[in-house]
Amino acid sequence: MRSGIKWTTGLVVLGLIALGVWRIEVASQAVLTHVYERPRLPLAIAPSAQMVSAGQRLVRINGCSDCHGAGETGHVVLTAWLGTRLVAPNLTVLAHRLSTQQLATAIRYGVKPDGRAVISMPVVRFLRESDADVAAMIAYLQSRPPRANTAGATRWGLIGRAMLATGLIPVAAQHLRTSERGPLTTPVAPLALGRYLTHTQCSACHGRHLSGEADVDSPDLRFAIKHYSLSAFESFFHTGIGQLGHGTSTMTPLIRRRFHLLTTAEVRAIYLYLNHSTAQS
Repeated sequence: MRSGIKWTTGLVVLGLIALGVWRIEVASQAVLTHVYERPRLPLAIAPSAQMVSAGQRLVRINGCSDCHGAGETGHVVLTAWLGTRLVAPNLTVLAHRLSTQQLATAIRYGVKPDGRAVISMPVVRFLRESDADVAAMIAYLQSRPPRANTAGATRWGLIGRAMLATGLIPVAAQHLRTSERGPLTTPVAPLALGRYLTHTQCSACHGRHLSGEADVDSPDLRFAIKHYSLSAFESFFHTGIGQLGHGTSTMTPLIRRRFHLLTTAEVRAIYLYLNHSTAQS
């Protein structure tokens, strides 16, 4: 009798596990195969040495190599138990395989040429970038010869599929606000430029309203800016060293990899906008 109950219980447990795995498979496959609208983003790219140089700087400021690896030749950004391997693709190859239109749609909307979503791509801030800046980045990527991809291909194991099904791996195409598409040209006026830079760069960690994000322990910039003079703010963005004579675990590496390339005028514009936002709040 007891043996029969144990066998029955074991079969029920196995059945529940199988049902859970099946539901994960179905839900994750729905995410991977869902087809999104592919907005047309006409970009007039007439590459010049100046545009390519500007694009190279923007690719570095935007941290493309953080995910796509050194030289943007592909990089494994996530591994998980049971076979999951998420790879950021080789941009030196994609830049020649896809059209300018397809690249722009992938960068700004996170949608592939076949309509499926680009997984784990920070497209929200790229959507806010100007046509001119996106065009410059594409011109730079297209100017480079394809290089060998050593990262391999993405594979979805059970854990990765569970993360997809539960939203732990972001699919930005699901949540984009197309009304936030950036301007045609990058602003020049200091206050407008500061707003543009904070909403394309700072908001990635500090949130849409710059009020900080608990999951990355980022501060409210509208409060933090009160503790900086202009000279101290400029020094921080150029060296990574704060007012107390040391760096921070998050910002200092970002500054040394990316944000030190911001010009003095751009850093001053960010400072101006943050102080303006503080006064308005």
